[in-house]
Amino acid sequence: MVKKREGDEVQSELMRILAEKQERKENIALVTVISSNSPRGCRAGEMMLVDRFGYIIGDGIGDSLLQENAQREAQICINEGISRRVILPSEEGMTEVFINAFCHRDQLIIVGSGNVALNVYRIASIVGYSITVIDNRAETLSRERFPEAKELLLGDIVELLKAYNIDENTSIVLLSYHHEFDEAALLTVIHSPARYIGIMGNKHKVTAYFSKLNELNIAEELISRVHVPVGIDIGGERAAEIALAVVAEMQAIKYGRAGGFRILQSEITGKVERDELF
Repeated sequence: MVKKREGDEVQSELMRILAEKQERKENIALVTVISSNSPRGCRAGEMMLVDRFGYIIGDGIGDSLLQENAQREAQICINEGISRRVILPSEEGMTEVFINAFCHRDQLIIVGSGNVALNVYRIASIVGYSITVIDNRAETLSRERFPEAKELLLGDIVELLKAYNIDENTSIVLLSYHHEFDEAALLTVIHSPARYIGIMGNKHKVTAYFSKLNELNIAEELISRVHVPVGIDIGGERAAEIALAVVAEMQAIKYGRAGGFRILQSEITGKVERDELF
């Protein structure tokens, strides 16, 4: 009875820590033992928490080899945003565990489902965004085109945006058909806490959008999040190239970067060189 009570207390403490991490939107993994053939191994139901850096929070499970393997696998699951069952070696046998990764992905709302929107979706999916696509055109808003999107919302674009939960980790890209709803959508989300708002547009539209915002006395700190025309300047006019520029700009804003070339300035020669990443 004492051991069970101690085990219950440990699990209760782990659940409390997990809830706190979830509330703070911190990525974390819960590792639960399913079975073990080790004679002195851990018992089914034992748990441990691993943070995104691979550190164990609270008590571990099993021996040092099992913990090391579980830490590594948990960190992989967090980085990839997946949960899975794995069989891991310990010092005396094999242990089956389930790794449940609790990952808070950045959110992307795409208004429109045309070719540029489709390519933004594809590239942003690779980067790891949780994506919602909103449109009023059923012919292009389909699971066949956006199979991994979190949500496909069909209907009144403005009303759907009003009802959506937008937070400070949300990026919004406005790409409605023929730009028909871009301005109305912009006025709908301008007061939201969204980190990034991007709109396609030529020089005329850029002037019109900002004139409208100024007429409405929108605060400068809100206007500063609006990027028109959308995307960093990488050249290219094809849908995939525009989409690449859009996602690159989103990432630059996320990390507080200017979005230019990575360069190194030599202190000795003064020569500027590109920073080799690999």
